[in-house]
Amino acid sequence: MPVLVSPWLSIHVSLIMMSYALLAFIMLNGILALCLRKKETENHITGGDERQDNRVEQLTLLSRLLLYPATFFLGAGIFLGAVWANVSWGRVLGMGTRKKVWALITFLVYGVAFHSQSLQIFRKPLFFHIYMILAFLTVLMTYFGVNYVLGGIHSYANS
Repeated sequence: MPVLVSPWLSIHVSLIMMSYALLAFIMLNGILALCLRKKETENHITGGDERQDNRVEQLTLLSRLLLYPATFFLGAGIFLGAVWANVSWGRVLGMGTRKKVWALITFLVYGVAFHSQSLQIFRKPLFFHIYMILAFLTVLMTYFGVNYVLGGIHSYANS
């Protein structure tokens, strides 16, 4: 199909996959931070180590820094997907497309985490990491849920 050999498709998919990879890394950072936090709690009981707290702060900073390019790549990938659809079919796919709706949900969920100045709860590393772990569920739904479970133009469920 000529639509599938478009350079727009390659760019769109590459940006989305880079975003998903960075978001997965942020989620793994969150899991590691929670493990370190648990270990820190156990160490306080036994008279432990303050280095764990510093490591959790470093993981929080790393996750916050990676959130910028991840969200940028996600937004750019969504935008270029619309450009690709417009070039290929002469129109941007309808807003009711499940993939676009879930991509927007994912983009908005991760966008909320940028607002630590107005949403003070995001300043707490524990909440931030738990939020990032749970936010990755939207990535899983956008990729696997829409592609393999739900129907529609992006579905591989019936293939």
